[in-house]
Amino acid sequence: MTKRSNNTTGAAVTPVGGEAGIRVRMYRVGFGDFFLLTLRAKDGALVHILIDCGVHAKPTNSIDRAIQQLEIDTGGELALIVMTHRHADHISGFDSGSETFAKFKVGRVWMPWFENRADPAALAFQARITALAQKLQLALATRRTPDDEQYESMASNITGGLAATGGGSSNERALAILHGGFAGAKTPVDYYGSGDDPVLPDALVAIGLHAKVLGPPRDTDLVKQMDNRNHQYLVALDTLMEGASEHAGAVFATRFEGSAGNYDPSVFGAGGPLELQKAIGSIQPDMLHAAAAQADNTLNNQSLVILFNYNGKSMLFAGDAQWGNWSNFLFGGALGTPGHTGLTQSAKDILASIDFYKVGHHGSTNATPIDALEAMKNGVVAMCSTAEHAYGSEENKSEVPRKPLMAALNTKTNHQLARSDQVPVAGAPPIAIPLAPPFAMPTNDLFIDYAF
Repeated sequence: MTKRSNNTTGAAVTPVGGEAGIRVRMYRVGFGDFFLLTLRAKDGALVHILIDCGVHAKPTNSIDRAIQQLEIDTGGELALIVMTHRHADHISGFDSGSETFAKFKVGRVWMPWFENRADPAALAFQARITALAQKLQLALATRRTPDDEQYESMASNITGGLAATGGGSSNERALAILHGGFAGAKTPVDYYGSGDDPVLPDALVAIGLHAKVLGPPRDTDLVKQMDNRNHQYLVALDTLMEGASEHAGAVFATRFEGSAGNYDPSVFGAGGPLELQKAIGSIQPDMLHAAAAQADNTLNNQSLVILFNYNGKSMLFAGDAQWGNWSNFLFGGALGTPGHTGLTQSAKDILASIDFYKVGHHGSTNATPIDALEAMKNGVVAMCSTAEHAYGSEENKSEVPRKPLMAALNTKTNHQLARSDQVPVAGAPPIAIPLAPPFAMPTNDLFIDYAF
């Protein structure tokens, strides 16, 4: 059983202030999630929950120091680790900091049901996504067009890099740590989906914490929905997973095939057939990009979504949940299907009560639905671990973090929104927004705190 830490052990644990005895610490590592939830018991002892530990894009080269700080903050004891999903920007720290984590005493580990190694359907689903991501990495690395970089990053985020040696990829090593790389007896690992009743470690039961699992859904069709529009690509993810190349399958029978030589050159205009092919290609979605984006979002939708309640305060940690995951929580299923046309009363009640929101998917436009934000109570406090210019672009309204969403969050929170890139780390320039009063100004560059 995980022991509770206190401030008399010599560990440099920052006291947890606030009437409710809650502190959320956002470690600042770049584009990745690394959160520590610390709860103060009535006797003053502290109990810790780690929610993800990783970085992938726009690293500030601070994650090693942040993991060392985590060890100091917790005295090397965690009641619970929540791994929301297997993207590198959420788990890479378990690999890079494996020697430190090997010394940690951990009460339990929670993972999404997709990580259950005793579930054949889950194993097959993950294997298909990983295989697709590996093929995409190779194809994009070979092609190397100027627009490929962020899509290579998406594929690499799924695998943790190509496994060039027998040591496996970074993600494989991180998952091995999470499944059994901590100190002492093997840490129990639980796998959850929406509606499951989670088993809390004894240390959290003793202090009165409650938890509810809101996602991911077990309906894999919902998991594949990245937004609230129908799939907009020419080839479905299933087709690509089944080993198809980057090109769509045959649309017309072979008897209709032809070549430029079958036509009078004048029909192609001054530029000739190559210019015509280039023009047609420019208005079609790039299939490698489409596949990388859809695989990336499918993995995001596997995210555990957890609602914690302690001393009358509610905290929502949404991982990188996107539309299908949110839709299951908000509407009880796919929006627009019979019986799923509006927010459920349960969703309304939960959203109206939350005091803290960990902004989904680093502020991505499809990870905090308008319906959800509008239903949250005014004055909810939010934290967003993010970095600009890692993914997307303003030109196609896909920049992360999405500016209209940040503006809406600022309004909903009464300007109580903290971004991890607001204070400089390792020489990185901050954004021109000061931290709001509820957030403790970091005494060093590694974290931002909110205590309540």
